[in-house]
Amino acid sequence: MHFASTLAWAYPVDQVVQLAKQSGLSGLEIWAEHVWFHGTDPNKIREANRDQSINLTMHAASWDLNISSLEKEIREGSVKQIRNSIKLADEIGADSITFHPGRLTLPQIKLEIYEAFMMESIFTLIETAKRYKKTLSIELMEVKTKEFVTAPEIMNRLIASFLPELKTTFDVAHISEGTPQQAFAQLINVDKVHISDNSRAQLHVPLGMGILDRNMLNEFISINDLPVVVEGFDASESLNWWNHNLHYLKSLEMMKGVPQ
Repeated sequence: MHFASTLAWAYPVDQVVQLAKQSGLSGLEIWAEHVWFHGTDPNKIREANRDQSINLTMHAASWDLNISSLEKEIREGSVKQIRNSIKLADEIGADSITFHPGRLTLPQIKLEIYEAFMMESIFTLIETAKRYKKTLSIELMEVKTKEFVTAPEIMNRLIASFLPELKTTFDVAHISEGTPQQAFAQLINVDKVHISDNSRAQLHVPLGMGILDRNMLNEFISINDLPVVVEGFDASESLNWWNHNLHYLKSLEMMKGVPQ
């Protein structure tokens, strides 16, 4: 089981790697913004995982970015930050990088224009990933204002031109139409699963603290042929979200061998 590094946002990422080891996790998805916020030296992250006991993946920069923006400078700046994330992944020893699709700038503009801009951006990103010999994975987003890559059929159509290089990241908490199981079965070329619970007011709360079906969550937790990443954001030093998720997984006997 992987955790997102943002479950321990208050701590530098090299310390989060050590925490993941102590917690008995098999992997950690490191958010690029987490590394940059703390100014953590990538070499310290690589050194913390010198024994390679933790599988590292990366979540590329996504905050304030839009790779399909109508504004050329915003679009190109967004691509630059994701390319920087790919470089960072190489520096720390992470092979798969998840990034977010573009969003609408103005809903009144034809969707085809945004899709064309996004395809151009993705082409550039894939060329960068190839140079670093990394895998890119684009995330299926939740249904909300200005998001348009929110359904498997949309995602499948958009990535068709980039197969087999471009993978997809499935997020259980993003599915509000139909069941997550149905959406997961429809999505092609998945290489990673994000999981968390949802409350009525917030996405990505700790497992078991929201309204999502427990049996469904446990079904995705049980996947063993893909990295499953427990997501969430906790800026406190208490590690409450980290520890709650760990306890939830232990209660499912999914974390055998974890120190008690």
